[in-house]
Amino acid sequence: MFLPSKYIVVAYDIENDRTRLQIADILQYYGLMRIQYSVFAGEIPSNKINELSSLLFGNNLAETDNITVFPLCRECQDKVLTLEPLPQEIKHLSL
Repeated sequence: MFLPSKYIVVAYDIENDRTRLQIADILQYYGLMRIQYSVFAGEIPSNKINELSSLLFGNNLAETDNITVFPLCRECQDKVLTLEPLPQEIKHLSL
């Protein structure tokens, strides 16, 4: 059975080191690749986005912490610009 997938970008600003590492581990577990220190991107099955979001946002975040999940449509993926080379796994997101 084919499951549709979405490309997402997740950016976060987490003050606590332990929480920040937990967030990074969760993102890597779901197959996302680090593109900057606190930014991950990649393809995820559509039915896993809510599960991932629940894990991220239910992670004892401080009031000043921020996590943002950006789903990208195919058209938007084609318009992503970058100055630095992207990791091989997400090179198709750059021009």
